Amino acid sequence: MSTNSNVQEISAYSERVGRALSKVPGWDDGKATWSWISGGGAHKNFIITNGNNAQAVLKLWNCDWEGLGVIPPSAVPLLNTVEAGRFGIGAPVIAIVDDPLGIMLEFLPGTPVDLKDPGILHLVAKRARSLHDSGMCFKRDFNPFADARVILSSAERKGATLPDDYKEIRKTIDRVEKALDLRPRDFLPSHNDLYSANILRLADGTIRFIDYDLSGNSDRCYDLGLIATFEGLDPEKVDKLTESYFGQFDSKLRARTELLSVAADHHQFSLFAVALAAADMNDDYDYTGFMRDIWGRILGRIGDPGFGKFLSEVEA
Repeated sequence: MSTNSNVQEISAYSERVGRALSKVPGWDDGKATWSWISGGGAHKNFIITNGNNAQAVLKLWNCDWEGLGVIPPSAVPLLNTVEAGRFGIGAPVIAIVDDPLGIMLEFLPGTPVDLKDPGILHLVAKRARSLHDSGMCFKRDFNPFADARVILSSAERKGATLPDDYKEIRKTIDRVEKALDLRPRDFLPSHNDLYSANILRLADGTIRFIDYDLSGNSDRCYDLGLIATFEGLDPEKVDKLTESYFGQFDSKLRARTELLSVAADHHQFSLFAVALAAADMNDDYDYTGFMRDIWGRILGRIGDPGFGKFLSEVEA
């Protein structure tokens, strides 16, 4: 992107950020400054500092992704974010604004976590349990298999090219879905995008989960499976993750977590497939590379000699 294009883009965001701040009492004081937070595959995120040195995070919504099925309608993640903040699991919400659509949250001065650290892994597992058992009811149910089918249909309409072996591997994924037998009546509030980038540890040791774009009620093992695969945890650490979460080791729940790792990877694969087909929306992301890496994870996991045992245990 040229320097001139960068200037134009920053100018456009300055105008949108300014309009958003004008709708939040106490933040349009004429002295507010903002800086762009890198990342944010769906939306654009900014740190806002006002004249009193108070800080907040402003997320400006990208509504284009909704039409592709990448994220649910904006009201769902926005209201889920509010709920998570109220329960002290997410960041407290300052305001939701319209035109431009966005959400402002309290800035949490935390640090990213290292889930390879056994102590941190234990804390995150316990925090995930507190989310799932919180009594919240998020604004949608989330079945990763059904969601992936919708998203992949959108990707195919956009002309996305899937791997040559996709149809063959899909047979195993369908068997995984049948074995898991996900039922909405068993679903609990779930983050559904829970990995280190969305987990903060505050100075007092408290763990907070941020970014509820994909949140919804789901199987309690889905967040565990996603952590396991996204963080590349070895089998021993996945054992510890499930043990920390459930309070004791249970081989059937460990196997269920393994199968939901496949579900998480397949769902993420679908997201990158449609994102790649519409890459002009956010062309600073390497969607091709992410899609290739995730497909490799799926092949590696279901091709592992121990995978059949996990599958058989859940099917039993």
